[in-house]
Amino acid sequence: MVHVLGRTFDAIMFWASLLTACCAIILAILVHILYSLRPATRRARMNATSREMMRRDMDRVAEYLDGLARSEPAVREPFERGLAAMEAFNWEQAVELFWEAMLRARGAELVALLNLTGVCRYTQGRLNDARANFEQALRMAEQFRDETGKAPALGNIGVVWHDLGELERALFYKERALDKAHRLGDQWAEAIYLANIGNIWHDKGDLDKALEYHERAFRLSRDLGDKWGVASDLSSIASVFRDKGAFGRALKYDQQALLLARKIGHRLGVVSNLSSIANIYRYQGKMNQALKYGEEALEMARRIGYQLGVATDLGNIGLILVRKRKCEQAAPKLAEALSILLAGDVAKGPQQLVAGLARCENRLGRERLESLLRESGLEERDIAEQLDLIDQARMRKPERKRRLFARPG
Repeated sequence: MVHVLGRTFDAIMFWASLLTACCAIILAILVHILYSLRPATRRARMNATSREMMRRDMDRVAEYLDGLARSEPAVREPFERGLAAMEAFNWEQAVELFWEAMLRARGAELVALLNLTGVCRYTQGRLNDARANFEQALRMAEQFRDETGKAPALGNIGVVWHDLGELERALFYKERALDKAHRLGDQWAEAIYLANIGNIWHDKGDLDKALEYHERAFRLSRDLGDKWGVASDLSSIASVFRDKGAFGRALKYDQQALLLARKIGHRLGVVSNLSSIANIYRYQGKMNQALKYGEEALEMARRIGYQLGVATDLGNIGLILVRKRKCEQAAPKLAEALSILLAGDVAKGPQQLVAGLARCENRLGRERLESLLRESGLEERDIAEQLDLIDQARMRKPERKRRLFARPG
């Protein structure tokens, strides 16, 4: 006989029942493990996580100059000064000069100037303004039958829709741009659009299809001798391997991309690569290395006025600091990043930042969190909005939460 919890059981029956129960538990565990390791299930679980991460992979926007270098002085001179302002990362000055050139521009010149203005607005993080410029450039290209100008306008509209989280719209415009560039024999633009489409498939969760597009873009950029494109494509390939969990291969590609981007002076590429390497180290739990690369990325993003990069790098640094339990330092960075993304209507990132702020509130208390946000220079309405977001994330106002996180229509 066996005595358990004050009750008496027949020994044979007891041990037989116990053995049966143990076998059932072991079988259930094995089934769960095997199910979890199925490629489709593993990919779906990984993609659900990937969609919650802040955007790290930068789409290349296509500049289009048409014949502006040969235009009349009243157009050419402000255009050239505008290009110089872009190279110096003086985006607002560049926009003013392009508008000055537009006063005397005609036909396809207007298409090119509007596209350049949109590129500046995009880099500033003013996504809706950028989209308006690109859409106007497309209308002008159609009006003046500027077939060459249609592709960059279509492609850049797709870039903005991608950042706004509208993946189907983004894919529609990108595929039209790719087809147009292919028909025109513009292989340089083709490589850009192939890479952009790869990023969209990445965000849609099809990593194998994303890798296929990125590798096609890489081969084309390499054959054309487009070093900027090669650096960007290496980084995109790295991002796919990162989300596949192949961190060693991802780091190898990112380091190659960073080395090339530094060599050719591709500063936006340097920011993207540094940020990506920081993320890889963060996923590996190497927080000190992650922080080092993240801070370097942030410093350069601020220097060149790349606001979406500033937001991404602030957010990543903030999340690293939360992991290191340094919420006093993390909260202002998370709040600043969230403020930039909300102002630009960026679809990716806010949820993870709000979760980081909520963890800071758990550790510090709401009063201290509010104080830190005020000390960081945020306006009262921004503070109130972010605290409200934390409340919504805690399901205090579920009906409002659904409205807030809906993607733009």
